Amino acid sequence: MPHRCKDCRKHFSVMSDTVMHQSKLGCQTWLPTLFLIVSNPKGRSPVQLAADLGVAQKTAWHLAHRIRVALTEGGMAGFGGPVEADETYVKDRATGRVAVRPVVDVSTASLTEVVSESVQPGAMVFTDEWLSYRRLPFLGFGHAMVEHGAREYVRGEVHTNGIENYWSHLKRTYVGTYHYWSPDHLHRYVDEHSFRYNRRGVHVLDRMGEAAESMDGRRLTYRELTGSRG
Repeated sequence: MPHRCKDCRKHFSVMSDTVMHQSKLGCQTWLPTLFLIVSNPKGRSPVQLAADLGVAQKTAWHLAHRIRVALTEGGMAGFGGPVEADETYVKDRATGRVAVRPVVDVSTASLTEVVSESVQPGAMVFTDEWLSYRRLPFLGFGHAMVEHGAREYVRGEVHTNGIENYWSHLKRTYVGTYHYWSPDHLHRYVDEHSFRYNRRGVHVLDRMGEAAESMDGRRLTYRELTGSRG
């Protein structure tokens, strides 16, 4: 705490009121961790991070989750379409970005809720033939689908190839790096991957800068992370 506020007389540092708040680790540990997470296309497991940083695996696990809080992009994007939708997430072709949210099931109620929160009214939404999407026209969206079960994958501009590509990236990250994601923390892993995916054409230093700015005002204590009382 090298600085002191003249008004409130409290000491503070660059780490105050950020995801790094009250951390016993210095910036010389936080910044390499941030770099490793935002620069690796498939992320970095706690085991790898612990070895990279020379810290305990539990420390690396908590550290990575606190950084994932900074990678969360807030509310779902208001995509204008055309949009590809496939179960748990939505992608806007115009921007090449994704908006992702885990859901408990693939019912009509769950999936149309995600689309409604992510897509502007009246936008065209492309999906596969899953029955849960059939209600989209009644909610004010344009809707066209391809029937994968009938081996139809592209019909003019109608397809879900872009979002399927995102699925492929996400699955390779899960299988190749993490091997297991707890349902309690799934949303943070998805936020991390989407942050990188949405900035895949951005230089890693710019990614780091954006992530560092997002650390401000965000917190995740170990007690909150684990749900422990101690």
